[in-house]
Amino acid sequence: MKDFLCALLLAFAPFVAWAETPFLYSRSAIVYDVGRGEVLLEKNADAVQPIASITKLMTAMVVLDSAQALGETVTVDNEDIDRLKHSGSRIPIGASLERGEMLRLALMSSENRAASALSRAFPGGQPAFIEKMNEKARALHMASTHFDDPTGLSPDNLSTARDLVKLAEAAARYPLISEYTTLPRYEEAIGTRTRFYRNTDPIISSDDWDVRVAKTGYIREAGRCIVVEANMPNGPVMIALLGSQTGWGRAADLVTIRRWLNGDETPIVEPRYYASAGQHHHHAMLAHSRRVNVRFASYRSASASGAHRQTFKHQAGKREHHTVVASVG
Repeated sequence: MKDFLCALLLAFAPFVAWAETPFLYSRSAIVYDVGRGEVLLEKNADAVQPIASITKLMTAMVVLDSAQALGETVTVDNEDIDRLKHSGSRIPIGASLERGEMLRLALMSSENRAASALSRAFPGGQPAFIEKMNEKARALHMASTHFDDPTGLSPDNLSTARDLVKLAEAAARYPLISEYTTLPRYEEAIGTRTRFYRNTDPIISSDDWDVRVAKTGYIREAGRCIVVEANMPNGPVMIALLGSQTGWGRAADLVTIRRWLNGDETPIVEPRYYASAGQHHHHAMLAHSRRVNVRFASYRSASASGAHRQTFKHQAGKREHHTVVASVG
């Protein structure tokens, strides 16, 4: 066993990502200092690609901007069945929930039927809703973004890592979006059954992250994606990652970025919340690694910030800068 571990470490050593030159598995990435209004790191930040369920942040903003009553009932019907990707849902056809409850499930559990039902209940129906999504994107100066549906199932929902910072920054200004996207778990009574939902984002349940808003996404064309705003020692930072081949790679990128921001020169290790990922993922990703240009700015910790994360249950809804160019990977 000892010889095996030594061999594994030696094999991995050439690919290790140190704080000065962070290796990222995601095809596109950006790290943005919210307080300073400054990009700290970027990799292919203007590459246009599918964004999957990150789309639901825009869906939520359009719903809330419409000022429709959150206590009004919205019903899921046959039009909300996913006939594109054939994904499942835990909301049965015919189920009726308050608009606020549908919004909660769309954000924290990424329920596609909930997002679809919300868009159909919009004045003018789903076509008018999608038009509003694109109108809102233009208002936020998301010049490389286009929305084709409210769920993110369509690969024609396109954006860039840079545009997603604008999206998440706007979404974070909505208290309900911040609250719902950071709910670790929730119980929802649907018909005669109580269903238990968990957040699709594993860092929400991690004590190491003080998250203000977050949304994951996945379809085959998009890969594993995430946008997250989190409090760091030097203040809030926005991270957008697009196009990781695996959930492990996405999680590893988050750990890498966090350590880099903190000035930690320790090599990356496997994230705790993906400890069960198979080792074959490591070999596959390393074998296909290629050199890419990453631009980053120095960022160092000041004093530790106080965590203010909350855990919500059943009633949750009621309430020296220096620019460097480095080659990595």
